[in-house]
Amino acid sequence: MKIVSVGEITIDYYLKQDFIFVGGISLNFAVQAKRSGAEVASLVSIVGDEPEGRWVLDTLAREQVDHSHVAMLAGKTATCDIEVFSDAERVFPPGGYHENALSQLSLTSKVKAFINQHDIVASQYNGDEQGSIVIQLLKMPKNGLKRVIDFGDWSDGRQKNLPEGLFQKIDLAFFSGDEDTIDRLRPIAQTEACQFVVTLGAAGSVAFTADGLVRQAAIPVENRVDSTGCGDAFQGAFTVNYFNNRPIQTALEAGAVHASKVLTHYGAFDQPTYVPTE
Repeated sequence: MKIVSVGEITIDYYLKQDFIFVGGISLNFAVQAKRSGAEVASLVSIVGDEPEGRWVLDTLAREQVDHSHVAMLAGKTATCDIEVFSDAERVFPPGGYHENALSQLSLTSKVKAFINQHDIVASQYNGDEQGSIVIQLLKMPKNGLKRVIDFGDWSDGRQKNLPEGLFQKIDLAFFSGDEDTIDRLRPIAQTEACQFVVTLGAAGSVAFTADGLVRQAAIPVENRVDSTGCGDAFQGAFTVNYFNNRPIQTALEAGAVHASKVLTHYGAFDQPTYVPTE
């Protein structure tokens, strides 16, 4: 199985703990997919040509993630401020995200050819911010390529402004939310061939099937540290298991196990914190 993740790499600044980690949804997904058994996990993104950007590439090499299409451009890598509290919950303070060099990410013909060398492509739909990348991906001839899209947080009660027919082009869709999210998605999931999965934080996760809902409890973690990246870990593990034709319950359990491991340390995956160098 060959998986390529397209989108975000960030340098994560932990404001309360004064830690700095490599992160970003797309990078986290690629790392966790590789750790979950993907034969090849690749990443398409951009970093800046400063020491932090080189640190990202070193991290990807260590994790055995193919970063041949992570471009290094003049400027800074995207950054994200994070506040983690004593209960392991985290927030992203307003104004704490800076796209920087990542704003130049585009799907050139060369990048599209690279994506087509894989079995699965994964990305995130965040409306105007990343929507254009997803739409470009979905316009590519399918040629057997499976599409996995993370639709982010739907717990606010508002359905995102989605193009008509979007789910017809997607094989696996992830959402985070609550029981109301499940109720809102149910009529959509019943009419689409796309596999819908909702993560519920401490309440576990749910997958829609033709026979109804399949639920998975969260794995108990005694000493919770940081929830950053739990969703990415869940999605990476679920995706690998699901497309390896394992039962839905098995894929949900694998996602839950990987998410629980992330809760035990700071950072979206266990890694050394960064010490800036010139």
